[in-house]
Amino acid sequence: MRELLQTKVVAHSGQKVHLRFQPVMHVLDGTSFGTVCEMSKRYEEKAAFGPAASQSATGPAKWLADRLLEVASAAHTFDNRMRPIIVPAPAAALGDDNTAVGCDAAIRRTTLCQQEISLEFQDSVFADGRTEAIHSVASLRKRGFRVSIDMRKSWQTQLRDGLGLMIDSIRVDARELQINEELMDLCEFASAAGILVIADKANWRDGAFFDSLGVQAGVRMRTDC
Repeated sequence: MRELLQTKVVAHSGQKVHLRFQPVMHVLDGTSFGTVCEMSKRYEEKAAFGPAASQSATGPAKWLADRLLEVASAAHTFDNRMRPIIVPAPAAALGDDNTAVGCDAAIRRTTLCQQEISLEFQDSVFADGRTEAIHSVASLRKRGFRVSIDMRKSWQTQLRDGLGLMIDSIRVDARELQINEELMDLCEFASAAGILVIADKANWRDGAFFDSLGVQAGVRMRTDC
């Protein structure tokens, strides 16, 4: 499957946002599990002053809602029908009471439905077990959205708690997975709990190994040639 790339101008900032859809595939037979949307624009979560302050005035809920509109537009333009679409989401969005409502309203303006979107948050957001973050995930789930965790840099989230029941997928670094027994155990547990485990930058030749750990899917798959 080829990558899909769209470049467009964001009206409110005049900045170009590059969107790339990376197919998520079964590590053995290439069956589709959806796509990961990579975007060049990230939410600025640092304090900003002077001229930069006006550019960071958009709250995380509206920022994420705007990105969902762009993702839906790109998926329609390229006739990308692989679902769900995993969309990176800023940590600050879980602390904004308007996130679930705003994202829901945005998706209702598109041809997509909420179940076709999986919002992916960094592992660090959940590592300390903050109740507020878990409640925010529950709010997103009630609106129909899927929720994913990016564990490529760390994997401290306690999936054995109630949060694990609300997680659709996790993404791990394939290279780290091959050498870290703790991460192997986590992937096996997640898979047994019904969570899709996605190996990032996995090599096709290692498909049987990943599958034995319960890692069924891969993204940005590699070959030896």
